[in-house]
Amino acid sequence: MADSAFSVQYLKDLVNSQIHDEDKWAFNVKLLRAVGIFAGSIVLMRNYGDLMTI
Repeated sequence: MADSAFSVQYLKDLVNSQIHDEDKWAFNVKLLRAVGIFAGSIVLMRNYGDLMTI
């Protein structure tokens, strides 16, 4: 393979930099928690939204 702009080593370095830096990790945890709550609320409303009507 030729010299690609997106390599596996670049991806590994990016993940390691996001995990091992405490400030970035704290932000990523908050972001993951917010996305998880948002996705969970969508699933909840799609499955049980009709039961929540008056």
